[in-house]
Amino acid sequence: MSAPDLLLLGIAAFLAGTFLGSLLVRALGGRPISHLPRAYRDRHAETQEWLERRKILRLPGTCLVDSVRPWILGETAAVILLSAAGILGGGIAEVVTAIPVAIAFGAGVLFLALRCEARRALLSVQRDLPVACFLLSLLIESGMGPSAALQETVTALPPGPLSREIGELVRARSLGVPREETLDRSRSRVPSEEYRLFLSHIRQGERLGIGLSGSLRELSSKLLESQRDRAETIARQAAVKMLAPLVLFIFPAVFLIILSPVLFGLRQMIRG
Repeated sequence: MSAPDLLLLGIAAFLAGTFLGSLLVRALGGRPISHLPRAYRDRHAETQEWLERRKILRLPGTCLVDSVRPWILGETAAVILLSAAGILGGGIAEVVTAIPVAIAFGAGVLFLALRCEARRALLSVQRDLPVACFLLSLLIESGMGPSAALQETVTALPPGPLSREIGELVRARSLGVPREETLDRSRSRVPSEEYRLFLSHIRQGERLGIGLSGSLRELSSKLLESQRDRAETIARQAAVKMLAPLVLFIFPAVFLIILSPVLFGLRQMIRG
């Protein structure tokens, strides 16, 4: 790398460091440096919310993602690609040329990681929903109102996407947002048929005054039965999915171990 390339690279690194420093100072807002991870999380949560609001990020379930792991993976992938371009290319021109490729590659990694996290969050909602229905039915049977029962259900559930979503539902109601609007927002945020059925039961119980505890208990049993059927289906598919690795990797290795003495013996007999 020549001297002009080193000079340009140093200027670019200085400008990038200054820009990142200003962003960090703005994100911290006068708080100590120990708040940096939280500021990093808040900034990326705001960016993700802005992308969802602008309809740029249209993955189902991304509203439930509360982790910055996808952003870390995407940014790390872009930095690694830029570093590889600088090391292998040997000049500032190669680094500048690789910037659009690095941004596209980082965005692709971010997209895939967000999709995986969204799927994991939806599976967590489906897993915890029968427990939430059962707890809510028990609390309503004990004489609590629907809002108070929802609040207690949030505290009883394990931390996860479902508890955060029901907590957001309770928080919106406590701030004076109409019940129908809060239910519609939660329905649009969670693209799960089981969760929408759960919200429909709550809406019908509050609007028509029907026995909410009995309907929720019945819904909980139906959800548990559907989870059992889904688990049995996955278990039946496991044998079919294991067939390809067995045939391609395990069986040839076993045959090679078993038949190798015979093959060596035949080879010696042929040579002898």
